[in-house]
Amino acid sequence: MTTWPTASVLGAELLKVRKRWMPYVLFLVMLVGAAIQIWLAGYASWQGDDPEFQINALRTFTLPWSLAPLLDSGQFWGAILVGILAASTVATEHTWGTVRQALIRGQPRSQYLTAKLLGIIVIAAVSLLLALGVGVAFSVAATAAANLPITLDIPTGDGPSVLGMALMVLRSGYGIVPYGLLAFCLAVVGRSTTLGVAGIIVFMFAESIVLAILGGIGGLAADARAFSIGHNVVALLAVNRIGGFADYNAFAPRDRPPASELPDPGVAALVLALYCLAFLAIAFWVFQRRDVHA
Repeated sequence: MTTWPTASVLGAELLKVRKRWMPYVLFLVMLVGAAIQIWLAGYASWQGDDPEFQINALRTFTLPWSLAPLLDSGQFWGAILVGILAASTVATEHTWGTVRQALIRGQPRSQYLTAKLLGIIVIAAVSLLLALGVGVAFSVAATAAANLPITLDIPTGDGPSVLGMALMVLRSGYGIVPYGLLAFCLAVVGRSTTLGVAGIIVFMFAESIVLAILGGIGGLAADARAFSIGHNVVALLAVNRIGGFADYNAFAPRDRPPASELPDPGVAALVLALYCLAFLAIAFWVFQRRDVHA
């Protein structure tokens, strides 16, 4: 029997996820976040009296500058929301007792867990892309409301191409994956939605605080940040900075160090891949060897 989920198995998993209320609530939260990012942190702040703050606000809501703060904030909060979705989807099956029923009917454990993971990935990817699309629409509307040109060009002439924007989205999405897999791993190991949700929220905020402290200490302490998930995610997001500017208003509570203090993006991607593999290995190893009573 194949251990890779068939189309029918994956379809059934997607149907189960779509029938739950959690994905829709999380999607609405994403839309609210996009609105706050563009209209409050951007457009409303731009109408203030501080010239320096106005420049940052302008880069927050006008195209193409708005892509960087949208993806920056979207990566941080999107990682938390995807983690909540992953933990809820996995642990709820234990609460309902459907895990045991699926395994009794002969579904291989690896197939069951893979289908669960793929279902989470599909729903999360669609939701995040839709929320980003709404955020870009907000940016277009705000740019028009400010009587500014709607264009992808910038004064220095190095505005993003269509391919460049696609790569920006992929980098930000890749930065969400290790956090989502961490929540997935915690939920599988602990069979608890609370552990997965609380774990990912505490981890992300605690990591941001620790990285800021290490950066402030400097020296070897600052170098130790290279082994963390968050510092390597920021290294990827730094490539998204349009025109090299990091000055914009984003609701991601973390430092944005200059590129000189960040790892090479290729190395950062490799470190994140190793974290992803570790979380997957732990989740599948535990699930394969556990007695499932309910």
